[in-house]
Amino acid sequence: MRKIVYMYQQHEAPHWFRPAMSVDCAVEYWQPGQAYESDVVFYYDMYGAYHENIAQQLAQGHRVIFDAKNEHYVHYRFHWVFLLMLQHPGQGMIIVSGEGAKSIPGVTVVAVPSWYWIMDQSQIMHFNLHQYQPQPRIQKKFFMSIGLQRPDRDYLYDNLGDVLQDSIHSYRHRGINLPNDWREDMGGPWQRYVNTDWLDATAFTLIVETYIDDAATSGFSLTTNDQHFLCEKSYKPLACKHPFVMASTQGNLAYLRSQGFETFPELFDESYDDIPDWRARINRIIELVRDFDPRSLDNPRTKEKLQYNSARFFDQQLTQRLLNSTIVDPVMRFVNA
Repeated sequence: MRKIVYMYQQHEAPHWFRPAMSVDCAVEYWQPGQAYESDVVFYYDMYGAYHENIAQQLAQGHRVIFDAKNEHYVHYRFHWVFLLMLQHPGQGMIIVSGEGAKSIPGVTVVAVPSWYWIMDQSQIMHFNLHQYQPQPRIQKKFFMSIGLQRPDRDYLYDNLGDVLQDSIHSYRHRGINLPNDWREDMGGPWQRYVNTDWLDATAFTLIVETYIDDAATSGFSLTTNDQHFLCEKSYKPLACKHPFVMASTQGNLAYLRSQGFETFPELFDESYDDIPDWRARINRIIELVRDFDPRSLDNPRTKEKLQYNSARFFDQQLTQRLLNSTIVDPVMRFVNA
């Protein structure tokens, strides 16, 4: 069996990696200056260190894994890694989020549809949100959180207009922040924090995903369905028993359902998910938000779905199976091939 050398110092390594691998799998952490045998497979993280060693390791005949699964596009600044792998057929693997890995001769591509679900489960549990029981006292229609500026987000925000008055919302790039938000003294992964008062005071979440404009990209794609991407923005309302409308790329709502979660056609006309033009899609979503009647929440089917989504999201046995089948097993097949 080959050995994996993880290109991190042990105290810096992402928490998920070593516990996920079998105890029978030989894993070491990178020691600069150490000579490594030919059976070593080097495992890099896109946001990690030591990338300058990739070319030499491939030239020496080593296999290299480049883990970019925190994104569904590999950043353009790492295109050189992909080109190097093409020059060394069979020695490279790239892991990305999203649906459907492209078939590229000479490079193994692994797509991980459920990565953010797997990762966010533990990070959201850090804030004890798995124990949250809603206590609705609805004062505003919807909750919405926006961070970084993008043209499609500007279009959504500006066209919501006076509807924003009936919301609890943020647009941090514009200096608009949520009340009683995360503070540094709280610790933990701040992007996964939810103050449940926001949810108890609102009828539903207007999810603003990473992209709404289907043509917007941040890198090059290695998936066959590169518009499909779900991150913590979508998973937080699932975890916290809150209904939602999704401002995202076309088909992302259906993509969420393909992961076994329930959506809310009894509350919203979800045909907006099928509208090809992103501006028209946003315009329809704004109509749904404007017309929503909070009294429609008082139905047994919606309440059942909210409980189901949360239970599924926090099912640790399920996410462990997903972790094994979509990441660990493909990695070990590549390592031992």
